Amino acid sequence: MSRAGAFREVDEARLRCRGGIAAALCLAALCLAAGCARRADPEPVEEFPESFAQGAVLSLSGGRLAALPAGAVSVPPGLPSGVAPAVAALAAVDGRTAALALNRTGLVLLRIDPERRRYRIDPLESGEEFDGRTVGGLFLREGTLYCTLYRDPHFETRPTRDPPSVLVAADPGNPASPARPFDLGLGAEGSGLFALFPQPDGSWALQFRRAVEDGFESTFRRYDPASGSSLALSRSVFEGLLAPRLLASAPDTLRRAARALAPEGAPAVVSASLADGSRGAYLFGDGPAEDTVELRGAVSASGAALVSWNAVAAVAREGSETALRLPVPIPGAVYRDAVPLEGAILAVWEVGVFPNIEESGIVLLPVP
Repeated sequence: MSRAGAFREVDEARLRCRGGIAAALCLAALCLAAGCARRADPEPVEEFPESFAQGAVLSLSGGRLAALPAGAVSVPPGLPSGVAPAVAALAAVDGRTAALALNRTGLVLLRIDPERRRYRIDPLESGEEFDGRTVGGLFLREGTLYCTLYRDPHFETRPTRDPPSVLVAADPGNPASPARPFDLGLGAEGSGLFALFPQPDGSWALQFRRAVEDGFESTFRRYDPASGSSLALSRSVFEGLLAPRLLASAPDTLRRAARALAPEGAPAVVSASLADGSRGAYLFGDGPAEDTVELRGAVSASGAALVSWNAVAAVAREGSETALRLPVPIPGAVYRDAVPLEGAILAVWEVGVFPNIEESGIVLLPVP
């Protein structure tokens, strides 16, 4: 080979080498770019994924609360209230959290971001306690959420649970912590728990039922959860603990919400859960019993909220009262209960003719 040919061969080799280096550098750059793209920080997860700025209307279906489709209608005849999936009870945990007891399903927490008017719903670990039992009530006392579950004596279709009734305690501050049965220390009598009414002094008024030949027999006790002691009560004393009082003795926000909602002079009965976990009944107004307006709701640190069956509601906070009309989610829907939250009202609705429930759900609305 000539010297010129040798030089040409060397130059071509150099060019091929340079081309290979350039290609390798280009490939490395592409790989680096792809690696950077893969390592990019993901989009932050929205802590409160749903909005209630225009009002959120949810229905209970398949064991979860979901947005109700526009134009939805109920599908009768439904199921008896004791066994129907329904939003059976609710309680305010704090200004930004409410607990809901879903019959035959379990407990959930609804949390809100009032500034942005957004919300989320988290399940509480409820185990299998709700299967074959009916929700009897829900209340918060000293940071613990309590839910009574009993066997419906008329409509139950599931096998008998042992025990038939149970009082479930849950920690709303730790949703992953499983709810646990609360032992009343009453043995066989405790398994017949039918109703529980927290009292302002911290005690609980309890009603027990047991089957007898011609129906049911009730017994009553006053229970002190701090000491675990209990005292047998007569029916008259028990009923006296639950007797309605005059509205003048109710908390200020509750009085103002009731006055803002009930027609002037109309007789009304107000049933509301109070900030200490107890539930009180109050009377005001005069007139025939058949004209009595029933108002249900709650008092909490966020004020007071009351709702009437016909979708009118009132919220009273420090220095203000607001009356409003709630949406009618499905034709025939009526409202059963409500709690106040920071800048919002949470209300429970249902469709059906007693004792059947066809549909059930909640409405969350912003209220200044």
